[in-house]
Amino acid sequence: MKPDNLVRDMLWHNDGHEITLRINKSELEIIEIKCPNSESGDCWDSTHGCLVEWYVSRYGMECNAGSCPASEKILLCWTIIGDSRNLDAAQLWFMPTTDETFAAWLTATK
Repeated sequence: MKPDNLVRDMLWHNDGHEITLRINKSELEIIEIKCPNSESGDCWDSTHGCLVEWYVSRYGMECNAGSCPASEKILLCWTIIGDSRNLDAAQLWFMPTTDETFAAWLTATK
């Protein structure tokens, strides 16, 4: 599968997840992950809680597949590939909603 088809074939969730960032010397730190869902929604797992919080707290910006202008708070779209019941065998990706290419694609698919 070509990479552009991969993005198109994923189910992307634009449900209000947000990260707060801080620059500490030369390091970009994620200091907060906000989930808009409270024990519900597509991100919620009864064992691990919010999947977005679970992945981003463990893997940080390694889950990021996009780019955007520098900002303290970034709204995210997210998708998960693989079996979300086996988190070690799955992968969550997020894209900033302000990523120009992704935002244009997301608008066109609505």
